[in-house]
Amino acid sequence: MKIRAWARFVAIICMGLLAGHSLSMVAIIGPAVNSLGPQSFVEVNSITEPTFAAIFPYFFAVLLGSLAIWWICLVKHWKSREFLMLNLALLCFVDQLYVTYRAQVPLNKLMTAWKQTHHLPSNWEHLRTEWLSMMKYHLALSVVAFILLLIAHHRRQKTEVL
Repeated sequence: MKIRAWARFVAIICMGLLAGHSLSMVAIIGPAVNSLGPQSFVEVNSITEPTFAAIFPYFFAVLLGSLAIWWICLVKHWKSREFLMLNLALLCFVDQLYVTYRAQVPLNKLMTAWKQTHHLPSNWEHLRTEWLSMMKYHLALSVVAFILLLIAHHRRQKTEVL
């Protein structure tokens, strides 16, 4: 199998996993966390945040690497629809990375610090709602990127058959 096919496969699988993760955060975990009281919310966040912080940088690196390899392999065909869809998906992913590291990671660290200091700010409910809003934004971006990657792959398969 060619490197482009491997990169395409890894990118689609990883983006699908990211979309599934975002969906579970918005549809299952988000509503449950949104109904928790302050102490329970701090406990749940202090358990989930270290896991997220440990795993997702590697996951994002694999996804970004596979998208970059696919992009490099496809740059010769820069006028193709596959290349256009890949660029749009890459733009969605880069935006998601930006939001994650500029907004969500600092917010998660702030919420994790609440357990250590035993002091919740008066606007903790607003911050919890902001966290869920960011997860909805992640969901929208990852689903759109996943669909764009599937379209790019479909376009590729269609042109290979013809």
